[in-house]
Amino acid sequence: MGQKGSNAISRSLALYRKNQVIFAGEYEHRIDPQGRVAIPARFKMAFIDGIVLGRAYDNCVVVYTPEEWERAASDIAQQPNNSSSSRKLARLTFSGAYVGTLDRSGRVVVPLQLREYAGLGEDVIIVGTGRFIEIWSAGAWSEERRTLDTEATDIAERAPHVAPQPELTQIVIRQNDVETGG
Repeated sequence: MGQKGSNAISRSLALYRKNQVIFAGEYEHRIDPQGRVAIPARFKMAFIDGIVLGRAYDNCVVVYTPEEWERAASDIAQQPNNSSSSRKLARLTFSGAYVGTLDRSGRVVVPLQLREYAGLGEDVIIVGTGRFIEIWSAGAWSEERRTLDTEATDIAERAPHVAPQPELTQIVIRQNDVETGG
């Protein structure tokens, strides 16, 4: 790789580490016989320092960057342990968490326990959800998407009010700069 390519990769790494990545989009993928799935190319750089897979709350697999995992794990670990629901949430989260790395082809092994939990077969859909991604079975995602499409207005009206964050636009623009080498 020439100096120009090396500089572009260094610049991309610096941008990903400096800024929170916003994961977005839907991607059709396959899990191979060894249980590996390719992470979408536009997301690979975010997982250069590792990847954490776990049970999501909607029968899919959640995929975190190490930084986002630390944030989520810290939030759960701070819950009072005298609460039954807090203890169960901790068990659900931490017993199903697996730390890994991407191989040279940008694939990660999805442990059998997580594939069984989410009902993952060969065909999967990888979905960006903002701060993390999810891996769904193709059939379950089809049902979820149908529900989202049908109930979009109700979902938006019931969602907690969130104040606009002007830096979000800058983060998305920076992510696009990384992807295009700009």
